[in-house]
Amino acid sequence: MTGSTWVLWWKDAQGTASLGLLQERLLRGLRANLRGRWSMDTKLFHSTHNFADQQNIKLASSSDPVRRREAEGRGMGAAGGTASDLSMYLVVRGQGAGRRQFYVMASNRLVVETEPEMEAVVLRLKNLWAPRQAARIEGYSYEGDDWVIRTGNLMVGTSYKGLVIEINYLPCSNPDQTRGLMRELLLMILPPDAHVDANIGVDYARAGLDPARMTECHTAYQYVHLFTQSSLL
Repeated sequence: MTGSTWVLWWKDAQGTASLGLLQERLLRGLRANLRGRWSMDTKLFHSTHNFADQQNIKLASSSDPVRRREAEGRGMGAAGGTASDLSMYLVVRGQGAGRRQFYVMASNRLVVETEPEMEAVVLRLKNLWAPRQAARIEGYSYEGDDWVIRTGNLMVGTSYKGLVIEINYLPCSNPDQTRGLMRELLLMILPPDAHVDANIGVDYARAGLDPARMTECHTAYQYVHLFTQSSLL
């Protein structure tokens, strides 16, 4: 998949009814073609080891005041690092031969695409990475002349958390140049009173991604940004 992608969260969606409303507006209003079912999975892992943390604990407990100040200067002291420092997210997109998976790690500072076998490897490393939570999106994918829109109900564990909309504008991969067009598409399908988290402020450069040219890694990063900033995972 190429082009530019925007991932949003319809927070007060009403499950099947809202999914059906979007389908009707896409098929009848925008004359889209139904491509088929769509699903996506995101899993949160927590590290069972934090070697930087252990070093800070040693510094903070030292009798040397210089070493204690060094630990305080790292912003952690003996209390430990932040949850995001210890987290890793697995984002799985597509099924079968089209399956692609991405890991977002280390306070969202790294995004890598891996082979499917990597998930089994991580699951075996229970002494390093422990699975904590999982989110699943299930819905449908629609195609227009130059865009693809995916919509799906979001479940975090067994709890319904609204609906996710993914808009992919194919002709251009620069998000700044396509946001206006994608916003117009969004306004055509959403009810005017929908409570939407637009998932803005994604800092691609922080993860070493080019802000002006989107890839599948950018899309996976958007999902993790949405889940973390909205405290969904």
